[in-house]
Amino acid sequence: MKHSKILCILLFLLISCTVMSQEKKSPIDSLFDAAKQYESNSDLYNASLCYSDAIKIARKSDESRLPELLLAYCRALTYLGDYSGALINIEEAELRAPSDNESLRGRLMTAYGTIYFFQGNFDEALKYYEKALECAENYGKPLGISISQTNIACVYGEKKEYEKAIEMFEKSLVAQEEAKDSSSIATTIFNIAQCHLDLKNYGEAYKSLNKALEVAEKSNTEILTLCLQGLAKVEAHNSNFEEAERLLDRSESIAYENHFRQALQTLYREKKDFYVNQGRYREAYEYLSKYQEFSDSLFSEDTKNKLNAQRIRFELREKELQIEDQKDTIEQQKLMRLFLFIVIGLLLVLIAMIIRIWHIQRVRNRELEQINQTKDKFLSIISHDLKNPAIAIRNVLQVIAENYETLSREEILELGIQVLQASEEQVKLIYDLLNWSQMEVGRMPYAPANINLNEVVSNVVNLNKMNAGNKGINIKADVPDDIVVYADRNMLETVLRNLLSNAIKFSYENSEINISVENAGHKYVVSVVDNGVGIPKERIDTIFSMDAKSTIGTRGEAGNGLGLAVCDQMVRKNGGEIFVESEPDKFTKFYFTINKADEKTTENSHN
Repeated sequence: MKHSKILCILLFLLISCTVMSQEKKSPIDSLFDAAKQYESNSDLYNASLCYSDAIKIARKSDESRLPELLLAYCRALTYLGDYSGALINIEEAELRAPSDNESLRGRLMTAYGTIYFFQGNFDEALKYYEKALECAENYGKPLGISISQTNIACVYGEKKEYEKAIEMFEKSLVAQEEAKDSSSIATTIFNIAQCHLDLKNYGEAYKSLNKALEVAEKSNTEILTLCLQGLAKVEAHNSNFEEAERLLDRSESIAYENHFRQALQTLYREKKDFYVNQGRYREAYEYLSKYQEFSDSLFSEDTKNKLNAQRIRFELREKELQIEDQKDTIEQQKLMRLFLFIVIGLLLVLIAMIIRIWHIQRVRNRELEQINQTKDKFLSIISHDLKNPAIAIRNVLQVIAENYETLSREEILELGIQVLQASEEQVKLIYDLLNWSQMEVGRMPYAPANINLNEVVSNVVNLNKMNAGNKGINIKADVPDDIVVYADRNMLETVLRNLLSNAIKFSYENSEINISVENAGHKYVVSVVDNGVGIPKERIDTIFSMDAKSTIGTRGEAGNGLGLAVCDQMVRKNGGEIFVESEPDKFTKFYFTINKADEKTTENSHN
């Protein structure tokens, strides 16, 4: 459901903010206020450091402050994408929270729900949001009830259960109208309209959009721009194309004037689709370029947050090593003082300490060597592989800029597709680099659950249909609907996505790729088979190595050599193994084992 993640972020910020003021501010209060200021400037990295320092002080001086501080720290880590770190802190906050504080317990349940919501685990998110609603009802706070109902509605929207989403939004609207919160009212009515649009109930959507528009004009300019986009979609459906274009132009003007980035990104996508349907391909290509630019910008921000989360972990590790070094120094000083009284005993202890320090130094040297190797690999990939798509994009754009007046519409469209393909290669490389770096430092979020394999395979196939279609390749997936596995969804999707992408890359045109699953005792065996160039025997043994060299696809597609290494690590993380069989110029078969879901757990989840 569109915009639901934005709404969840706003709601989580609202219920997590606690005013902590005293006549004379303590160090904890000063750090807390500094963290809030960093958050208001979207500097989550420094906000996290402030919360971390405040927690260290509270552990020594005032443990009663820990639940609120841990909750705030959890929020910052969630937005940085460090879900495992967020779960560790929220679990401690829950243990320390007073049992009779229903308000705090409700916010803790909301925090759990938001972590799982961002991970795409909507069933777990729904469970915790319902617990938060129960807490809000117990302490009788209409605002808390409304927030929990809105969170639940967002989950239903993501699960495409739009009727339930509308029902919960309407319940939330009652409390918002009683509080006369115009901004929240406009947002909720717009979300109801969005559900009707997804259900293709254009009449109901039109009524709700006009109602939301009337409220938003006075209280919420960003929702106003989204309402105009929704009305344009209804008018276009009713063939009122001039009115639809006018509404989209007005929405763009307001969003641009107020720097509403999310609304502008949505607007560019809507305009692109509108012009494509009108056969106005030049305008469609213009807005496709704008949409791609915004998407890359938002992706860069998300990447920056994830890298900041890793940066925090490395800095904390560095501090721990410094503390260990200081402890070693103090220990040596004590031993030197003892030397004045017990010479023989000191010599024995000193020898033991030297051996211990030597061993620690060797371990640290190995760690540093591994870090340097990782860094060299990282820089090598960036310098050789990351620049190639960028150069391709620059060259295509240069051709367009120099020959724009002489190029035909079909030629411009073909060049635009080349730019899109190059940018997709660049995005895939960045995703592979992030996954690889997280696996290298052992911080890849791991949240195994019972998953319907057919659903995951279908999603991956749909994402790759366009690339396969461009080469005339037919993807045939034979996965029964009742196959349930126990694995981390994100890792499983990444493995299947990489294997299918490679199969398309190395398949001949007008061939077929087969995805199948077989029963193997306590596990399933998932296979991806293509009819392509195959793999030489001398490369089979090193195909999953980090040092494996990338090769060129049947249409000159580039690679980075990381995908299969990431697949191998993720499959092992989920308790399986990955294998390959191939015969040059005939076929390649990649297959891996995955755990079956526990039968009792599966039965309970169905109930």
